[in-house]
Amino acid sequence: MPNAKVGRPVWEGHRKRLRQRMEREGWDALRPHEMVELVLNYAVPRQNLSDVARALVAQFGSVGSVFSADREQLLAVEGMTQTLAEWVEITGGLMRAYYDIHAESDQRLSCFQEVLAFLKPRLADAAVPGLWALYADFDFNLITYSDFGSPDDCWNGTVARRMMVEAINSDARYVYLVRFVDEAPLSLPEGDLTRLQALSETLRAADIDLVDCVLCDGREVASLRLVGRLKVEEGDARMLALREQYEGTGSRE
Repeated sequence: MPNAKVGRPVWEGHRKRLRQRMEREGWDALRPHEMVELVLNYAVPRQNLSDVARALVAQFGSVGSVFSADREQLLAVEGMTQTLAEWVEITGGLMRAYYDIHAESDQRLSCFQEVLAFLKPRLADAAVPGLWALYADFDFNLITYSDFGSPDDCWNGTVARRMMVEAINSDARYVYLVRFVDEAPLSLPEGDLTRLQALSETLRAADIDLVDCVLCDGREVASLRLVGRLKVEEGDARMLALREQYEGTGSRE
């Protein structure tokens, strides 16, 4: 009898091994492109999607950014099809909805040390410059966070509008920005600081406070609030009290 395995594509065994490794060792055992590939495999059977997954991670920089990209951005990546782009877009929306429902309610952001505790296990995502926004409620409990990818101008109007909409939709009271950079020292040009201050004032108009902008390079972390680069008017009692709490140990009741 002829060998039934003759002519069998190599990638068929690869897909099975990839799934079994995830089931046996968990998602953390997979590299970023393998995570994306495993998700894509459920959209298109009997096709090698490793190259597409690698191209997606190379383009967007992280798994989170891949699933935050819109369909037009996804289709610009070589090898992507309408079916795959739609699958990634739907999966990303489902991930965000699940996260909103099961938010890290025990994660508080009432002081800088608590922000650091949240960021520490996630600093590996700082390999590519990008921007995150963390949203917290009136009691400083983390509601959700959003990955803005790597916009050319982190402080432009599009980013500000999206941040405002997400903060309002999630009933957030406080916003924390995390800006990933790829070079030292950890600082922002004066022009970016001016636009950041304008963003803070825009959010404040909607009764949302920008508590801090934290800069990360994957190893070091710097707080613009703690070094006085986010200005607070001396007559603003609410922000002065917020700054004092944030710079201290925070409220842990």
